[in-house]
Amino acid sequence: MPAAPLAPGGECPAAAATLREGLRRDMIALRRAQSADEAARRGKAAQERLLAAPCWREAASVALYAGVRDEMPTDLLLAEAWAEGREVWLPRVRPGERGHMDFVRCHGPQDLCAGAFGLVEPRPELPGAVAGDAAFRPGLILVPGVAFDRKGGRMGYGGGFYDRFLAAHPVGARCPALGFCFGFQLVAEVPCATWDRPVDGICTEGELFWTSR
Repeated sequence: MPAAPLAPGGECPAAAATLREGLRRDMIALRRAQSADEAARRGKAAQERLLAAPCWREAASVALYAGVRDEMPTDLLLAEAWAEGREVWLPRVRPGERGHMDFVRCHGPQDLCAGAFGLVEPRPELPGAVAGDAAFRPGLILVPGVAFDRKGGRMGYGGGFYDRFLAAHPVGARCPALGFCFGFQLVAEVPCATWDRPVDGICTEGELFWTSR
């Protein structure tokens, strides 16, 4: 669960919390159950789908993430973005500030290193974007997660990092937040808590769609 509610008085009832933890556990197990070949095939298909989409082609600046463990990979997206000269932002956890992260502009793999929680992150000496930073103006932000639904509901890993960042940086219509996941991570309905920030669309290996929110 997040370190603290993201909205005043925000609470997750016990029944909903149980549903959330069960769904999180099941989705992580499904990701781990994929063979390496199948995960790579699906990951390549999802990235190629996004690379061909107008939301990618029209974004001169993109906020991505470096996929790790069993997450949907982003290696092709990062390579293409850097090769095309796009502005690339990647997340970095704030040391000593539980549940908080910043996005950092990175010019290539040389700007990355091993970070918190086994993640690949921007180097600590690089400046990060904070709330209200005029330099952070991506045209697309890619959001990982454990489960999504077709209304834009998203459930993350429980740390609240993206929820807090998106709350502090209301990107709005100028920068759609696109959930990026395997097709089996789409569920009928995510049991959202008050602090969960929805996404504007979702891309999987099989489809890319925008929500009706």
